[in-house]
Amino acid sequence: MPISAPQPAAEAPAPAIEPAPPPEAPAEIERSATPSRPRPRQALPALPESVRVGLATDIAEIGFPAGGGDLEIAIDGRLVATVTALEVRPAAGAAGTGAWRLQVAALKDEGQARGLAESLGRRTGEPASVVFDAGSDLYRVRVGRYSSRDAAEAGRRRLEQQNVHDSWVVSEAGELVDPAFEIARGDDRRRVEGRWLEVSSSSGAGVSVLGRRFRGEILLYLNDRGTLNVINRVTLADYLRGVVPREMGPKTYDNLDALKAQTVAARTYTLKNMGEFGAEGYDICATPRCQAYGGMDWEQELTDRAVAETAGEVLVHQGELADTLYSSTCGGHTEDVEVVFPLKSEPYLRGVPCLERGVEVLRSSIHSRLSLPAHLAAIVVPPATGLQAEVLADRLRALAAQAGLATPADRLASVDRREVQRFIGSQFDLALDARLLMPSEDVDYLLDHPPPSWSDEDLRLAAYLRKSGLLGGPLDQRLDDEEIEETIFRLALFLGLLEQRDARFLSIDGHRLAVRQGGEAETLHVSPPVATYRRLGERTEWAPLRVVPGDRLSLFVRGGTLLAIRQEVDPDGLGYDRTSNLSAWTRFRTDSELAERVRERYPDLEFTGLELLSRGVSGRVREMRLLGAGGRTELVRGLPIRWTLNVPDNLFTARRLTPPNGEPGWLFSGRGWGHGVGLCQVGAYGMGLRGHSYDRILDHYYTGLELVRLESPAAAR
Repeated sequence: MPISAPQPAAEAPAPAIEPAPPPEAPAEIERSATPSRPRPRQALPALPESVRVGLATDIAEIGFPAGGGDLEIAIDGRLVATVTALEVRPAAGAAGTGAWRLQVAALKDEGQARGLAESLGRRTGEPASVVFDAGSDLYRVRVGRYSSRDAAEAGRRRLEQQNVHDSWVVSEAGELVDPAFEIARGDDRRRVEGRWLEVSSSSGAGVSVLGRRFRGEILLYLNDRGTLNVINRVTLADYLRGVVPREMGPKTYDNLDALKAQTVAARTYTLKNMGEFGAEGYDICATPRCQAYGGMDWEQELTDRAVAETAGEVLVHQGELADTLYSSTCGGHTEDVEVVFPLKSEPYLRGVPCLERGVEVLRSSIHSRLSLPAHLAAIVVPPATGLQAEVLADRLRALAAQAGLATPADRLASVDRREVQRFIGSQFDLALDARLLMPSEDVDYLLDHPPPSWSDEDLRLAAYLRKSGLLGGPLDQRLDDEEIEETIFRLALFLGLLEQRDARFLSIDGHRLAVRQGGEAETLHVSPPVATYRRLGERTEWAPLRVVPGDRLSLFVRGGTLLAIRQEVDPDGLGYDRTSNLSAWTRFRTDSELAERVRERYPDLEFTGLELLSRGVSGRVREMRLLGAGGRTELVRGLPIRWTLNVPDNLFTARRLTPPNGEPGWLFSGRGWGHGVGLCQVGAYGMGLRGHSYDRILDHYYTGLELVRLESPAAAR
């Protein structure tokens, strides 16, 4: 059942992806890409008027450069100045008595950071805490609270005795007293009391800060540590305009339905997690810890359209906003949420296959024993019987004549490579191109071991033909039959006698082939004779095509007639996420590298090895035991496994390697990139390419959710 239709409570959830229908039935991919519009739900809150996005934390000084028009400055809501540029810092004496602390780590995983802080607090008897840095996307673990730097240095030496190395001294302000800002405009400096400073653009051109431009307002918040948090207050729609292209760049993922699915997931995630960083003055951070956000400079027309066309749409479960997690590449199967995030157990975050079920067959109307170049070359200029050099010369002259070239009287004496390239240069007027367009430096670079008897003109022409793809091969060898056909084929493409079009397969219905070319859908009539070829790696052979929507095709056309189709067979199989170059990976980590990472997170454990204990439905590692000296162990669960081993995903195998001439370690071979829970971004793109609408994509990755539309703030009033 599509996600756009409310599902009766008594009805069992439908399968996420149904088996593909038989070829004679209407294919699933031919469904309309426009779902029925969701109805507003009164039980859910209205959309917020704005979102506060944390851009950076604990900044000592921030500048707003000139060039964007006038900037209006307000302190705690009071307009105090209009300027073209300024610098802001906390005013001297804005905080009470501060403290010196020891920062011992900056970790990606919040659970590991808090676990480390608790462990250090117990061991040292000193206060330990965690501070999230919105700029670096890291959790900073700090220990102790000292009245002077010398006392902090002494504390650092005591930590080293407890096997905690590489800590450093940082300062934190005490309780804020009489907060204020120092505003500098050139030589003009003044102190203005307040805890919130707002910078907005009077022209609407956005505010430039931290090297980027942002819509809405930039807020500076004096945090409890006496430093500045930089925050962008922006409408939800404008926030999403800066999120979706950061998460799924539309130049790479140029499918509107995939971008719509990402937009709905991002909007729902935003509203579900609003206020998470309220103590720091903002709702959500701008890094992958929350959602990557780039502001105005990242906005793109296609993602703007995805935001506009899904305005207000969110996913809900039993009347509440869903926690719509998503990641880059799932490696063929997403994972149950509790495997990666042990404290979560949402029923809609279940692991699902990320692949198409069923293929369509496109059969060739002829059985060609020739290679693709030979087959097409024979159509353009049919071969004849006779001496090899004479036949080749006649075919090349016929090719030039079809292109409308006036050919000089000339004779091809042999099929030696130098003689063939000389003849091609003569018949197709390429000698001048080679002289003018081929730098001598490129000649030396492109040609390997040139024959010493060849002149500079010979070498320049050889380099030009090689660079143009018209004639390659070893310079000191004669052309064989396969190279002759390849050369005629390449020249036919070069002269426009053949056209090669890149396309993606959508569907086949009898003699009607639906493809997508350059972003536009097109239907071609496939009438005999049409030859079909499959290319896997370097090997191309005649065969019927077994295709799924999204497969890459090369269409070879002459005078508007389709002559041949070549399928680019993907070695990664049918996975929706196979378009990603991140879907498969290997990493080798030496024992010393792993020991350093383990010591940073678990100072009491002297690393000696690891054991993988259990896996989830996708094969991702659920639990890992770290082994230490003296029989000590540490159980690691979920996402911290990834951070501890410094690998792209939890979906991996581990092999112990002890090379005779190198340091022993572990080889991790895996798939996926990210946490693998919820929507797979590359998989969503694959589904979109195969014709699935955005509600269908969401229905596949989020089990049993309902797509609804929230009211705008204006409508709610």
